[in-house]
Amino acid sequence: MLIKRVSEPEVALPASAIAHQHLPVASTYGADYTGIRPSALVSGIIVPSAFVSAPTIDRVQRGSNDAFVGNNVPATIRARATDQNVGWGLAYLSVNGTHPPNMNYDYLEDSGKGVDVYIIDSGIDKIDTIKDLVVDELDVMNVGFRDARNHGTIVANFVASSSYGSAKKPTLRNCQVMKDDVPNEKAVIDTLREIIKRDDDRKKQPGYKGAIINMSIQSEKSDDLELQLDRAYARGITVIAAAGNRGIKATGVYPCSHENVICVGAIDSTYSLASFQTGGSNFGQALTLFAPGHALSGHDNTGVVRSDLEGTSFATPYVTGIAAIFLGVEGPASPDRIKNLLTWNAQNITLNGIKESPKILANSGYLRESGKPYWGAPSALSPVAPLMSLIGQIASLTATPTTFATSASPPTTTTAPPPPPPTESCHTQYKLVLDTFDIWGSNWDAAKLGDAGSGLHDQISGCAEVTKWKYEAQPSDSTWQFHASGQITIWQQTCIEHAMISAGAPEGSQCSGTG
Repeated sequence: MLIKRVSEPEVALPASAIAHQHLPVASTYGADYTGIRPSALVSGIIVPSAFVSAPTIDRVQRGSNDAFVGNNVPATIRARATDQNVGWGLAYLSVNGTHPPNMNYDYLEDSGKGVDVYIIDSGIDKIDTIKDLVVDELDVMNVGFRDARNHGTIVANFVASSSYGSAKKPTLRNCQVMKDDVPNEKAVIDTLREIIKRDDDRKKQPGYKGAIINMSIQSEKSDDLELQLDRAYARGITVIAAAGNRGIKATGVYPCSHENVICVGAIDSTYSLASFQTGGSNFGQALTLFAPGHALSGHDNTGVVRSDLEGTSFATPYVTGIAAIFLGVEGPASPDRIKNLLTWNAQNITLNGIKESPKILANSGYLRESGKPYWGAPSALSPVAPLMSLIGQIASLTATPTTFATSASPPTTTTAPPPPPPTESCHTQYKLVLDTFDIWGSNWDAAKLGDAGSGLHDQISGCAEVTKWKYEAQPSDSTWQFHASGQITIWQQTCIEHAMISAGAPEGSQCSGTG
């Protein structure tokens, strides 16, 4: 593709360009622009920097005997650990449920290893908790990599650090785009362009697991910015951005509202929309999900732990870290795949005071899927395992009557034997060689299932291409309430399980079946 470089003047972004609010305010272009100073701002009142005492983190490690059972996770990521007393924000990201009984965070010890996280921000200072993870990557304005704004360092620590990061081992690539305390629009665009180029080279290197761009800033919408965001998406780079802190709909807020960007809003510990002096977290259909973003515990650029950090700027890196966990397990994956994993593993809960927004809260899925590191994780991460399953099922096909489509007739699905009587809420059959599936169900949520199974079809389509779709209500060959069948992308059978959960299968139901 020939990319035409668009020449543009250096334009300072509006004062709202950094998407967080928690400290004293300066003014640029008539809008609030917040920054960290020697005093902290709590609920709009400046108080001395005698920060709220932060919890001491205790780490509990578990040995190899506590690895995920039945899941072929490489040995380098099998070790598990728990950080204790990390504050509510991080604790909410791994809990299975709501209101965790303790402030602990459970995680894969080497989570995110091999993943490049490009942090487009105010620079990163190499404090102890992240010094071994940070690489000074891009400084297109030649102002240096230090974090004079005291923003990018905090963002980096929430992505990955030995204490307060949602991931632990990704590479944090420092991309400085600020001068005189303000992000520069041209610098943002040039940095995106260069990241894409460098990632193309990184893909050829051993150990590469994928790339994410974290943008806890806001920028003016422009054709060139949209072009670079689209190019990143096309190259398989996931972009995650902050929704902003004006308490308004995020529609039109860039880069968050771009269709190929994952947009993150902020909540507080009561599962309510986070409130700030500037109004609060933005909301609306432009958002992908929410994450903790109020009264968070974390390190600033001096290494001091503070418990007053807030804003969508800091909710966003939590989600970026979780995305790095997924890439660290699976290797390079498309932005759509990462978005699906984020929404599958998110908590579907009632978020107080949040209207016209996706009511889902980010979660790593670590404690929510027995035998796997998260919902939707491949059943076998070694390429040998799917191959052996494939070989093992070839012989069984000869005993199953199968109808294949010809060029002169419409495609039909594999003919499956009638299922047993419905003693549970669902029954599945999956043929690995043909990648065809059959689902029988009863007592599902009709609204989620949708007319003619449209809800189920849409959920499966969210992570795999579906062909040969067929849906029958009250099938004549059984007493089940419906039968759905079709064919999906090779080795994406985990889509079926999670689609059923989202499409109305009764909570806590157990499906019989094979495959």
